[in-house]
Amino acid sequence: MATPHPSPDGLDRRARASERLRRTTFNIVALGAIAGAPVATVSLWLLLTDPALAGEVADTGSALPVARALLFTLGRAIAAMLAYL
Repeated sequence: MATPHPSPDGLDRRARASERLRRTTFNIVALGAIAGAPVATVSLWLLLTDPALAGEVADTGSALPVARALLFTLGRAIAAMLAYL
C-alpha cells in the first residue's frame, strides 16, 4: 500500500502508539493547566482582597458575586485609565 508522503529511505515515519499517547496526555494536561491558572488566580485574589465575599461564594456555591466583583474592578481600572488619558 502506498503512503501519501513516502520517505526517501522507504521507512514509515508515523509516530508510534506510545508516542501518540504521550503527546495526547501532555496536551490534555497542558490544557487543564491553562484553564486552571485563571481560576486559581481569581480564587487567591478573592481570598486576599475580600474574605467575606470568598466565604459567601463558598457557602452558596454561586460564582455570581465573583463575576460582579471582577466586573466592578475592571470598570474601575478602565475608568482610571480613561481619567489618566
